[in-house]
Amino acid sequence: MTRNLLITLATACLFPAIATAQLNCTDNEYPVTLVDALGVPAPVVIDPVTNASYFQFDDEAVYMAFDPTMPSGTYYVHVTDPIGGADLVLSTNDPMDRFVEITNNAGVIALSLPFSANTPVTGLGLNGVGESLLLQPFTTNPAEPCRFKAWCGNYWDLSNGPDNPYLLLGGLNPNTGQCAIRSYESFRIGDGTGTDVTGCVFHDQNQNGSRDPGEPGLPGWTVHLSDAQTSIATLTGGDGCYEFVDVACNNYTVELTVQAGYYATTPTTQQIEVCGCANVAVAPFGVAMATMACDGHTPGFWRNKHGLDLIEQYGILATLPALGIVDRDGNYVAPATRSEFRTWLRRANSVNMAYMLSAQLVAMHCNVLVGFVDAACVIDDPQLGQVTIANLMQQAVASLLAHPYTPSGHPERAAQAAIKNALDEANNNANWL
Repeated sequence: MTRNLLITLATACLFPAIATAQLNCTDNEYPVTLVDALGVPAPVVIDPVTNASYFQFDDEAVYMAFDPTMPSGTYYVHVTDPIGGADLVLSTNDPMDRFVEITNNAGVIALSLPFSANTPVTGLGLNGVGESLLLQPFTTNPAEPCRFKAWCGNYWDLSNGPDNPYLLLGGLNPNTGQCAIRSYESFRIGDGTGTDVTGCVFHDQNQNGSRDPGEPGLPGWTVHLSDAQTSIATLTGGDGCYEFVDVACNNYTVELTVQAGYYATTPTTQQIEVCGCANVAVAPFGVAMATMACDGHTPGFWRNKHGLDLIEQYGILATLPALGIVDRDGNYVAPATRSEFRTWLRRANSVNMAYMLSAQLVAMHCNVLVGFVDAACVIDDPQLGQVTIANLMQQAVASLLAHPYTPSGHPERAAQAAIKNALDEANNNANWL
């Protein structure tokens, strides 16, 4: 069934009021339960003012689990603000991708997203049986911050377009002759006061990438919070911890600036998503004392504002032509502005493996020029063995100059992929010797 056909059917989903009364169909005949990723229901809280109940979550990982008697079929799932509010659709993905196929096998629920371009994300189902559906991504209504209603039903009206779906009240579905299903539950995230992003920087004394008992926090270290347009910085306090207060809804990069004389034992950049409700705890950043800097930063870092500022500061754009970097079609390129560089780096993909190799090479080139990585740092790679960054970058440049276009089936594609993978691991601080 195509999307156009779904919309055509949906706009015709209006049923006679008399039939609804005759069948005495009701909402929530097949209840949904809101759970965490392990299928454990969130606590149910009673609002002392309205006396209404809702599921309370500490974070934004909200899943919908389904009643074991829920009939198999195609359902529509989305998130709105609570009833009585502005009736805003708060799901931020394409609403047409919120159709889910439910298969009930003797009470065990299995899910698929037949119309989604994304890989289905499901957790354990109710009480650890079957599957549940992740409701993210969604945003919050500023007028009713962090209060939501999750909906699921098999009888919908899209006559106002896919961005304004409406699940029809439980009643006769003339297409099936059965009662239509509409179920919903309210939930809240956090305390409604906004999102604080917090984390810590610690001295990884045994260099194992984890914070063990007794390993101290490091005060006075700089951490950046960046999106595509802006970057703000803060310093860790006396306990080695930091905080960004009242962060707006968006996707962000949290990045640690590693001080001279140290190297990172954990990734120095982390991606987070903020919906504006629950506080977000960033995994600890670990560092150890070093004789040389071996602190890779990924292409994602170099295309955010903080990375682009460093590229301008060090005049890196002028040095790129010497690397022989290419685009999707194998054309040699020389980005001359921040915007051109960011667009070229963001669009890198493996249709042409030389393009992906170019992106990882440029990230390491930037790491070396700003001093994050010493060219003498050594990696240990399963295919290339132990090799210095200087030698690895030389291999990458030589390969790009000889083979600027390596699509699937090209005899040099595998060799380029091996170099690209080694650079990628080093940019993520995953293969230092």
